[in-house]
Amino acid sequence: MIRAAVIIADGSEEVEALTPVDVLRRAGAECVLFSVSGEYICGSHGIVVKADKLVEALRMEEFDAIVIPGGMPGAKNIATNRTVKSAIAKAIEEGKIVASICASPAVVLAENGLLHAEKATCYPAPGFIAAIGSRYVEEEVVLSGNFITANGPRAAMKFACEICDKLGITPRF
Repeated sequence: MIRAAVIIADGSEEVEALTPVDVLRRAGAECVLFSVSGEYICGSHGIVVKADKLVEALRMEEFDAIVIPGGMPGAKNIATNRTVKSAIAKAIEEGKIVASICASPAVVLAENGLLHAEKATCYPAPGFIAAIGSRYVEEEVVLSGNFITANGPRAAMKFACEICDKLGITPRF
């Protein structure tokens, strides 16, 4: 069975976190919500989400993909977590899918030296674009090697479907 780890934190953008979970589960994948902020997180729009596990239980060798939503300060809360950084590095090393949307391609990946993609997108804020640097392209969703990046909540469904495509699974709607 295909398995995806979805990282959440206080301040995560709910649409960007939960759309991939919903779509991946519709495609038959197992999605596990890992929190860096406790059993319950409060998203960037005040929606409370219950995590399946705390991030300390994450073992990337058990997963095919890692999904990182944006939202602020969610992306910053995720970016500073050592377990998450190690899991992303392991996913990259093992050629697994690293999917990141909105602020997280810049804040979680680029600012931690973990964006190993030839091109990427992110939320079009000047500071985020600067963090991505010359790799930035102004597109909704960008595939580059094993990286999938997207520019924000409006792209969440397309982002989720691209993750499924890359994993070789099809959601049933």
